Amino acid sequence: MELRHLRYFVAVADHGGITHAAERLNIAQPAVSRQIRDLEAELGVELLVREGRRVILSDAGRAFADRARAVLAASHAAVDEARRIDRGEAGHLRIGLLESASWSGHLPQALSRFARAYPDVRLDVVPMGSVEQINAVLAEDLDAAFVYRQENLVADALSILPLRMDNVVLAASADLDFEKDGPLDLDDIDGLPIVAFPRVVAPAYHDALGRALTAIGFDPVIVQEAENETTMLSLVSAGVGCAFVNSANMHRPPQNVRFHAVKGLSVPIEFLFVTRKSAGGLTQRLWQIVEGINAKKA
Repeated sequence: MELRHLRYFVAVADHGGITHAAERLNIAQPAVSRQIRDLEAELGVELLVREGRRVILSDAGRAFADRARAVLAASHAAVDEARRIDRGEAGHLRIGLLESASWSGHLPQALSRFARAYPDVRLDVVPMGSVEQINAVLAEDLDAAFVYRQENLVADALSILPLRMDNVVLAASADLDFEKDGPLDLDDIDGLPIVAFPRVVAPAYHDALGRALTAIGFDPVIVQEAENETTMLSLVSAGVGCAFVNSANMHRPPQNVRFHAVKGLSVPIEFLFVTRKSAGGLTQRLWQIVEGINAKKA
């Protein structure tokens, strides 16, 4: 059974016979009759009762006509929705973000521009870590993600747009007076209590930071761990310890926290926009917006 069978039958039901249906459909009457016979044969049900040159709906035909109209209406609605989504007039996107990178730069600009350009598209924004976001995009639980480069990036399956390079700074309580301006020396930070994050959160970044600290001769005394930089900065503000954090946090300094560069310490962190290579039309439109922002910043 095909949609044309339903369309022809509903036309017969709505217009009172095969002749009038053929006229409305602008096709030959024998073609309509053939399609109706094929439909009845497939169903094993008599849909039309023939009275001389007239045909009327059987009881089964009247019931089938109601269902067929609903199927045709649903198919029309599906086509309309697909076209609206393709034009950016409907649908929704699931986007992952990092809280530390959501206060300025590409991410808020891209979401703002997309919302203005496509006001009828719902944006579901989900905060989560980079590793989790990448896995969610690969699993099709997210359409796009703003992440820092991680080991689980699968280049064959993902489209990757580099956005910027961040680095590492020391976050310390404002009550901690280093008695100097400018970058800190190893002697300034040696022995400071450190709030860190578990390796499982971001293994590649964790290891890179460890190597960089070893290179400048710093052996961290870890007093507490936290799974995200928001919690780490809260602990720094409370005076629990200092923390090495992404420089993107400098755009939203918490109360009682100051950021300091450390001489010789560098852990470049590449910020990326990621989608599946098989991304749909709405995701591609968001990609174009992010790409446009990126071009202006270059």
